[in-house]
Amino acid sequence: MARSKRRRNGGRDIVNSEPWKTFVAMMYFLFATWITAITMVIVHDRVPDMVVFPPLPDIVLDNIPFIPWAFAMCEYCGLALFVIFNIILLFHKYRTIILRRFFSIFGSVFLLRCVTMLITSLSVPGRHLKCTSRPYENWVERVSQAFMIWQGGGMSIQGVRTCGDYMFSGHTVTLTLLNFFITEYTPANCYYVHMLHTTAWVLNLFGVFFILAAHEHYSIDVFIAFYISTRLFLYYHTLANSQTNANAQRDRDRTRIWFPLFYFFESKVGGMVPNEFENPIQSLRESRFGCYISDTLARLCKTKYYSKLELKEDN
Repeated sequence: MARSKRRRNGGRDIVNSEPWKTFVAMMYFLFATWITAITMVIVHDRVPDMVVFPPLPDIVLDNIPFIPWAFAMCEYCGLALFVIFNIILLFHKYRTIILRRFFSIFGSVFLLRCVTMLITSLSVPGRHLKCTSRPYENWVERVSQAFMIWQGGGMSIQGVRTCGDYMFSGHTVTLTLLNFFITEYTPANCYYVHMLHTTAWVLNLFGVFFILAAHEHYSIDVFIAFYISTRLFLYYHTLANSQTNANAQRDRDRTRIWFPLFYFFESKVGGMVPNEFENPIQSLRESRFGCYISDTLARLCKTKYYSKLELKEDN
């Protein structure tokens, strides 16, 4: 059974345990991104002819000139946010809970995106894009293309180029959720951390602007992606932070029915997760895995020591 650490936080119990659930959440996330990659291959085959179906009128794209390097800049903004998030994750005391929430929220949004991409095919938003259907002879070629998209994270700087995946913007989802995770799991009572929050918001908003300046998505794609990402993040954390309330206790059965994934991942986390940081190396040493490694090394060293003594006695 996974090791648990329990502490008190304002009268509420916080349980940092069950890393196996974090592994399950990671599998869920990988499954969701793989389904997204396959869906992107399918919708690319169904992309409307650019001659017959020109770009739709868009009040934002019609008034922003096309910038060729803008989409790459959007992805660099996302990479910067990803690096910041990983640094926070490395030093945060409750990294397993944060990572579990990260995987579950991201996976859920991307599965929803698969549905919206598949049911309606919008015309290509930019005239500069060279989008034509790709004739695949069999599903082996489709799966191979999906693996290339999945391996490259859907990023153009990794050589991935797809069309038809417009409703809604996956890049906006990534930028927005990374921003919200950074600002949620760092304290706001420090000047330098406040500057970090400002930087995260600037990267988020500039990244969204670069998506539009690159004419890679319609403005409604970006708006809906931002709205869905923020609502799901806020609703998830509102439910998670209010589990100790009396009303929340009465609604546990309803939560189990309507939000089974949330109930599974958050059943042993009571109340708000405090923003506390620690030395990750020391934490690894104190963990069960670290103790196991230390004991194994000690036994190996002890075995070698006695083997040398036996050799000396024989000589």
